[in-house]
Amino acid sequence: MVLREGSKGELVKKLQEGLAYLGYHPGPIDGHFGSLTENAVEAFQKKSKIYVDGKVGPSTAGMFNRALGAPKIELHLDLKPPEETIPDAPQKLKWVRCPADRFQNRGGFTRTTLREDTAEAYNKLYEEVHALGGIITSAGGRRGLSSKASPARSKKSMHYVGRAFDMALPTGMQNPSTDPYLIENDGSRKWTVWCKTDNPDVPEQTIEASYVVTRKNAKGKRYTIIKTKDITCRAFNFTAIAARYGFRNISARRSFFRGGSYGGAEWWHFQWENHLIGNKTTFGEELLKVYTLQKANKFIYWDEAKNCKWKVTWF
Repeated sequence: MVLREGSKGELVKKLQEGLAYLGYHPGPIDGHFGSLTENAVEAFQKKSKIYVDGKVGPSTAGMFNRALGAPKIELHLDLKPPEETIPDAPQKLKWVRCPADRFQNRGGFTRTTLREDTAEAYNKLYEEVHALGGIITSAGGRRGLSSKASPARSKKSMHYVGRAFDMALPTGMQNPSTDPYLIENDGSRKWTVWCKTDNPDVPEQTIEASYVVTRKNAKGKRYTIIKTKDITCRAFNFTAIAARYGFRNISARRSFFRGGSYGGAEWWHFQWENHLIGNKTTFGEELLKVYTLQKANKFIYWDEAKNCKWKVTWF
């Protein structure tokens, strides 16, 4: 179970009472999870140095309960997913090193490592993007089991199970006139990534490209401003092509639009969601497709994440 914007009921009311007790501001304590409650959850997650997404699942609930302690123990949130027996997969998918591109001096790698079914889809995407005259930069794919979570890294990241790749962060949202990618807000918290090209068969587009500028407040603390600039050039819709191969983009963190760090933009993240079944596929099952049960047990978040279900407690 996950409490998120739109949730209603007694557990939401307990959450709001607890947030208020801890000094956050969830808005009216009415059992309706609205934007003010989401803001308060994000503030709590950031202060607790856990992944900031504004949702309350088992991980955040556990941290919340520990923060409350004995004085407010009646506000305990029981969001732990039921224990299940997850059989070890008999045959493991191999890890595959896939090609990627560097752009000028913008950093990134010439490879990204993915599990073999995801790699097969990625290589087809890479081939089509190159046929159109574009590139795919890389900030990495596979994430090691010893790599810890953080406010910018989920304990149930698709990177752990080999289903996600990140493009190099400095290749978009920096200077739309020279960036290889133009990042356009789709009207929500997601982005459309346009890839520039010199291919004469690709029509010109006028794109309202978003980019970030860093400022400092009176106390010297950095914050970001999102600006836009119209760019006319030959470009194709990378996001749409990626979706045809099963790769989906994710939402930016709400804090990014309030001056939060650039790491919250998330335009660079694409994850392969094919064959995942909502309320059925578990994170543990996916991890066991690439690791033995012995290795998976060494994953620092194994006990916490293994029973989380896709689109229920794992997103």
